[in-house]
Amino acid sequence: MTNARAFLDRRAEPRVSINARGRIMHGDKLAIWADCMIKDMSDSGAKIELSHLHKVPPRFILIHFQAGMAFEVVLKWRRGDLAGMAFEVKHNLEQPVPTRLEPVRTAWLALR
Repeated sequence: MTNARAFLDRRAEPRVSINARGRIMHGDKLAIWADCMIKDMSDSGAKIELSHLHKVPPRFILIHFQAGMAFEVVLKWRRGDLAGMAFEVKHNLEQPVPTRLEPVRTAWLALR
């Protein structure tokens, strides 16, 4: 078994390849942000493409514009322009969100 195959076998569920617009938000009042491309997703996580020049903290918010969802995530790995994360909490942006996530919903409403 190749190393790549062994890595794929460790996933809890299959990932679906997508190419969707996203944005990460973090920092005080979620004021630090960067646009990204969501490359694949599963029920428990995602892989994004984001310039390696943007520093990614251990925890941040990922917005999936097309799906109208925001995910509170934990960074699992970072290699060059790619980053993998696990979802902790999912928020439907069509619905009210906690006050601390209002900047996320505002960004989604403006850019969807």
